[in-house]
Amino acid sequence: MDQLRAITTFIRAAQFGSISGAARDLGLTPQAASKHVMSLEKWAGVRLFNRTTHKISLTEEGLLFFQHCKPAVESIEEGLVGIREAVDEPVGTVRVAVPHGINRLVSPLMGLFLEQFPRISIELIGHNKHPDIVQERIDVGVQGGTLPDSSLVARQFASVQLVPCAAPSYLKKYGTPKTMEDLKSHRCIKFRPPETGVTMPWMFRQANEVVAFDVPASLTTNDGDAELQAVLSGAGIGQLASFRIAPHVRAKRLRPLLIGYVSEHYGLYVYMHRRTCIPKKNRAVADFLFEQLKRHPDLQPCELS
Repeated sequence: MDQLRAITTFIRAAQFGSISGAARDLGLTPQAASKHVMSLEKWAGVRLFNRTTHKISLTEEGLLFFQHCKPAVESIEEGLVGIREAVDEPVGTVRVAVPHGINRLVSPLMGLFLEQFPRISIELIGHNKHPDIVQERIDVGVQGGTLPDSSLVARQFASVQLVPCAAPSYLKKYGTPKTMEDLKSHRCIKFRPPETGVTMPWMFRQANEVVAFDVPASLTTNDGDAELQAVLSGAGIGQLASFRIAPHVRAKRLRPLLIGYVSEHYGLYVYMHRRTCIPKKNRAVADFLFEQLKRHPDLQPCELS
């Protein structure tokens, strides 16, 4: 058992790139985790890590040992989880990663979830870019577009369109564009993601393909909420995700434009790690989010037609 604990600590340290990261994940002190790794090196008779003041890296022998041991340790851990969860109800903490723009849909669901699963605690982690699934210890996530890691298993619960839209007050004053070219004579509000610093192009469907179209920017922002509020205020035309504008379209605060040119859909997914035995608490969260979000009124395409 001592050797298994030491090997597990070694695997985590290799994954996190630090002894302290392994310690946090396993609920150990850094000193205890370091002791486990050193005892394993002594037992194996080789140095498994190159160490500097701030980081560690696998030696050639350490990499070979990691590649052999990782599948075996994961299999043992999953077997233990399977035995425990065969009789237990879901219990424990689940770390859930959700982009800030989608969190508006997810966070109101948490009250219902906690009523159904009172022994599960949720850590809801908002982000503007793909999280590091391993480093941030993400159990379940929601993501739009392409998934960052092929080791994830995902289910699509909705499709999203990028929809040009404007407030009725703006259209009354400046008129309604009928074609993409018409946009060049209008005030347009564009988004610059803070993680890239590059203004996002407007995407349209034209002749059975999706094309980028350059529109003039009267206002540019790196804040998604500010972008939406500016469009609602009548400052100009914006191209926004369909689920963000859906409640405002229903309330007639916004009007979709150029529907015939609206870009192709991209998917919204609930994802988890690809494992043989998924912890019951993780599956409970993922199943709940999938079922609730696929029925969410803001994610129904008919609302924008």
